[in-house]
Amino acid sequence: MSEPNSGFFSAQPESRTLIEEALEYAWDKILAQQENPYPDLKNPQLTPDEFVVLLAAERGVADWQPSDSKAQQRKTTENAFSIHSQAGTRYGLKGALEALGFTSSVTRGEKPYSINVEGLLDEQPLTAEISQRINSRVTTYKSERDTSIITLSRLHGAKKYRGLLLQSSRIVRVTAAEPDSPFM
Repeated sequence: MSEPNSGFFSAQPESRTLIEEALEYAWDKILAQQENPYPDLKNPQLTPDEFVVLLAAERGVADWQPSDSKAQQRKTTENAFSIHSQAGTRYGLKGALEALGFTSSVTRGEKPYSINVEGLLDEQPLTAEISQRINSRVTTYKSERDTSIITLSRLHGAKKYRGLLLQSSRIVRVTAAEPDSPFM
């Protein structure tokens, strides 16, 4: 059994067997040689790529798409709890679309139980796949009774320039002179 001054403290109860203690000691020695993965394992932004899908499953992400970029998958996993807690609301839909990297506006529709979703694409091209992806996300996180109208457009950062040209000039009025008669 481990002694208090040996530097190894067991997480097992005092009734552990010798083999259990040996396995725990060996496991502790193996992990001491490697970088500890546990502090970042539950952080979707820092965990290795192969753990993001497992973390998403643990957090109950309902709209997981392997075709999403790694940044979108990490952001969706990171915001999973707030997306689930606000699902069915306009704010929840806006947050779910922001996790995919879309700037959006979600407003009440004209009919009862309808919503209007205006998605602004920043960097992505406007393709059929993007349209299907946004439709899938909205369908997953809206209320079942709600109908939705989705409008997609490209967000651009065009600049407007206005110019003004001022000219200053001096106006000199010249009047015609009367000719002098040569016979004076």
